[in-house]
Amino acid sequence: MEELKQIWQKVLEDLAEEVSAVSFDSWIKPIEAVEINDTRIVLKVPFAVNKNMIMTKYFSLIESCLESVTSHKFDIDVLVDEEKDFPKEIDHITTENTLNPKYTFSSFVVGNNNNLAYVASLAVAERPAKTYNPLFLYGGSGLGKTHLMQAIGNYFIENYPKKRVLYTTSEKFTYELVTAIREKTNQAFRNKYRNVDLLLIDDVQFLANRELAQEEFFHTFNALYEMDKQIVLTSDRLPSEIPQLEERLVTRFNSGLLADVQPPDYETRMAILKNKIQSEYLSVDDEIMEFIADSIKSNVRDLEGAVKRILVYAGIKRTNEISMELATEALRDILSSQPERAITTKVIIDEVEKYYGLSKGSLVSKKRSADVALPRQIAMYIAREILDDPSFPKIGEAFGGRDHTTVLHNVRKIAKDIETDSEVSKSVKEIISNIKKG
Repeated sequence: MEELKQIWQKVLEDLAEEVSAVSFDSWIKPIEAVEINDTRIVLKVPFAVNKNMIMTKYFSLIESCLESVTSHKFDIDVLVDEEKDFPKEIDHITTENTLNPKYTFSSFVVGNNNNLAYVASLAVAERPAKTYNPLFLYGGSGLGKTHLMQAIGNYFIENYPKKRVLYTTSEKFTYELVTAIREKTNQAFRNKYRNVDLLLIDDVQFLANRELAQEEFFHTFNALYEMDKQIVLTSDRLPSEIPQLEERLVTRFNSGLLADVQPPDYETRMAILKNKIQSEYLSVDDEIMEFIADSIKSNVRDLEGAVKRILVYAGIKRTNEISMELATEALRDILSSQPERAITTKVIIDEVEKYYGLSKGSLVSKKRSADVALPRQIAMYIAREILDDPSFPKIGEAFGGRDHTTVLHNVRKIAKDIETDSEVSKSVKEIISNIKKG
């Protein structure tokens, strides 16, 4: 037995030179050599997924390294440790999903604000792990990221009934990990998350500052990626903008496709309202829908909430007629909290140029003179502070295609100036007030 340990240790050393550190830790290191004779060697692995990976990707390499170490060709048997493997838990993964059956591609309203995210999600659903892996959807709350993510999951369940789908949030992932550590069921936890064909993780920004969860998710990500399994993630911001997210996770999230979802424009808001009203079997005049679309510009969730509120109000009034008066009354509280106009980068630029008496287009030009430089920096800072989708690349693009690092530098500079320069602080406050007043 001691001889077998020595042989296998040398094989492991050779294998470590042939594969990446991630692959070695995930698939090779867990292998245990348990038996050997003149013609045969028996290897044991903890889970069926490990055996599958070895047989499909690493078998010939192990065979070659073993022959190199021993100068002898062996038949290799790979066994699964039945005490560690948990096939029953795997069978129930799909039933654990909390996918909303209403979240489908056909019920998603496509517009200029979400076209890339929609096309990418559909491509992932039709050709999993062949197009964009991982797919990273990002944008503000209530814009449809979860809808698209779950549409991918529902498409899988309908079209690939034998494939395993797991949808969860990063918060639930963290909670289950902590529970697994406390109850000493770490292997069952890993078996659950690493034996799926499609992993959907919502709100990955909540992994920030959770070192243990990030460590576990890093290995889960690697395991699935190595097996060509599809991963879809959502966040309220770009990976590089999630505070205290490990660089190795940022790198992996960036390795696929990043697709943003922005607030809907007027045409998309009208389409969303018509879609929602039809699904509720309502008949509402176009004039009322235009009123709602003009008044609520924030996100899809607020638009759908407005329709539900009108429905409830009509029920209270015991009427089937949706009048402008009823709609206005039902939405009074919602409308009072809505900004008077949609705030975009263009609106911010226009207001800053107006405040400083600059000619139109000055802030997006190549000018670097002092009279333009400070207002441009302030405009970038304000954009970062009040936009729904304040990513540095998008702000840079709006300011004449400037690099995101330039935006980052300017934002940080103004943030410091506000603390030390009362004039800058006063100007920023006045400009923001002017923007919100419209």
